Amino acid sequence: MTKAPIPLVVRRIIEAPRERLFSAFTNSETLTCWFTPSPDISVEALEYEFAPGGRFHLRYEMPDGRKPCVAGVFKEIEPSRLIVMTWEWQAPDPLENVPMVVTFRFLNAGIGTEVVVVHEGIPSDQACTIHAEGWEGTLTILGNFIHREIEQ
Repeated sequence: MTKAPIPLVVRRIIEAPRERLFSAFTNSETLTCWFTPSPDISVEALEYEFAPGGRFHLRYEMPDGRKPCVAGVFKEIEPSRLIVMTWEWQAPDPLENVPMVVTFRFLNAGIGTEVVVVHEGIPSDQACTIHAEGWEGTLTILGNFIHREIEQ
């Protein structure tokens, strides 16, 4: 266990405009198509109010039958630029009630957009590794989702 919470940074360039990537967050129907670390993990939006001060509550269904939930509040939203949200896993997750913050930044990057995820407050090296893998997978699925949308 580390002494101080670990800030995790994950970056990915996706060949799509910032506006299109940002719009993937704006409603629960779209979000639940891609906001998962793996294609074999589904996500359900129990509550989703995409606005500053709005709450979200997501439930994931794991292949082994577990259904972990995460909830939080959107602290800051700047269209096509920034999303800042609190992030708390709920019981019986080992990280239940550990307050964390996740920030998404959307930066111009040549022919696409660099999506930067900063996850703050992770309490251990092991949890940091798990979340890094999760965000890497989520960004891969986001990129695939956006590319399918563009092709349609």
